[in-house]
Amino acid sequence: MRLASTILLAAAAAFGQTAPHGVIAGAVSDASNNEPIRKAIVTLTLIGTPRTWATERTGSSGQFRFEGLPPGKYDLRANKAELGTAIYGANSARETGESITLAEGEARTGLQLRFIRSASVAGHVFDSDGDPVPEAAVSLLRATRNLGERVLVNYRPTNTDDRGQYRITGIDPGQYYLLATPQSNRGFLRDGIPTAILASAYYGGARESKDAAPVNVRSGEGLEGMDFHLRIEEAHQIRGRIAGVPDLGPSPDPSSRVLPGGPGQMVNVQLILASTELGRGGYGIGAAPPDYKFDFGAVPQGRYSIEATVHDGDKTWAASQLIDSSQPLSEVILALAPAADISGQLRIEGQAPPAPRPLGVTLTRDNGRSANLSGAPGPDGHFAIRQVPPGEWVVSVNPLPEGSYLKSARYGGTDVRFTRFTIASGPAEALNIVISMGTAKVDGQVDAAAGDSKRAGIVLAPTGKLHTLARFYHGAVADDDGKFHITDVAPGSYKIFALEKLAPLDFRNPEAADQLNDSGTDIEIGEGATVEAHPKLIPMERARQALPEARQ
Repeated sequence: MRLASTILLAAAAAFGQTAPHGVIAGAVSDASNNEPIRKAIVTLTLIGTPRTWATERTGSSGQFRFEGLPPGKYDLRANKAELGTAIYGANSARETGESITLAEGEARTGLQLRFIRSASVAGHVFDSDGDPVPEAAVSLLRATRNLGERVLVNYRPTNTDDRGQYRITGIDPGQYYLLATPQSNRGFLRDGIPTAILASAYYGGARESKDAAPVNVRSGEGLEGMDFHLRIEEAHQIRGRIAGVPDLGPSPDPSSRVLPGGPGQMVNVQLILASTELGRGGYGIGAAPPDYKFDFGAVPQGRYSIEATVHDGDKTWAASQLIDSSQPLSEVILALAPAADISGQLRIEGQAPPAPRPLGVTLTRDNGRSANLSGAPGPDGHFAIRQVPPGEWVVSVNPLPEGSYLKSARYGGTDVRFTRFTIASGPAEALNIVISMGTAKVDGQVDAAAGDSKRAGIVLAPTGKLHTLARFYHGAVADDDGKFHITDVAPGSYKIFALEKLAPLDFRNPEAADQLNDSGTDIEIGEGATVEAHPKLIPMERARQALPEARQ
């Protein structure tokens, strides 16, 4: 392989050296058949502070070469988009691999990177007659946590072709859920009105995620024949009207939908699918004066939130209601109520470092379709969030100062830290927030006994009331001597785990922590403390048993 001089100069410049002479070179080959992997991106990272790196693309024989390297410890890995990855010293995508120690002027050549191909899932989407469904959205979903609750998020999306086929590639090993959603129901019209709907479904036929069967994907596996057979369901009508609409003038926004022939604005009405998939969609229409009626026509069976909002100058009115379309529905009445102005105080305990941007206190709806509302604290910590519609909200502070944690948040007398809370119409309570700079550090060394502590994955998992909150999980990789360092830890009770040569990412969740519970070490972490820990090494095969696909 010929190396352009610009690549060599870039590698040397990346590591801040004028005339280093070290060399790291080798080849990337397929772990299954030893065939070379061409056009893979190889990344060489000098481990230090700050970390610096250089990249190279493999040639026709899978070879790569980095020259002009200073002495130090390096991480070496390769990747090819949607095809797979390789980590030096690792036999699977979940292993931490080995570092490379390079002496002054040393040449480490002939290194082999074993390329682990990503998994794939493929199949068809058919309707109830066995005909293909083109342009159906197929989503590969993965479980995560939102406010401690288990939810599904979109990991890889795709669409079926004109034969109803789909294929999703570039999948890491793990447990997933497959969801198919048809894009159109034009074939089920009568007099222009839908009478039936081809309903979305999870793989296996379930309509709700709680009933869906998981799909366990192993490293490099190609799952074929993952077919959907969607059912036709009765179309459900959702219609109603808006009550309590104030006397509205024409919209000050020229792009807004203003009723022709007279004053008055349309009220924005949204029908949002209530589900455990964050960000799943909905429908939006306008309710026009004078009667402010709305009609969503035919929608699939499901649980929905109907939300109505209208603005007049700097004032907002809103209403919301949960409904189940499978139940008999009469006319839905949404009674608008005025929004509230929220004021409060943000206090920081300790000295915060300079922030890249000002702090903001943000209120968010879970449905992912409503706009966030924010207020910026002044020099004295006071802030105001204007015109917050009544309903359920979640409070956050962004960006949290480096080395801090959210210590408390109270709306009136209610603890609202990491939980939904209700803001009612009418006089608002005060929102008081405390941020502490008193995060802790955990230093330690793996107790390996007869095992190998080099490059062990370290997982710090909260216990007690914080156990289900993903933000309190920490991960690190031990060095070649089994030593590790974790910073920015909120005070509390934890268990710490040391995983033999396994990366911590897939273990930073309550399910894995529960599976490994008896193998962890309990530690108490005080505010601002530096805690020393010596977790016992968990053998690789035992640790793998905590992963969902290994428990099936």
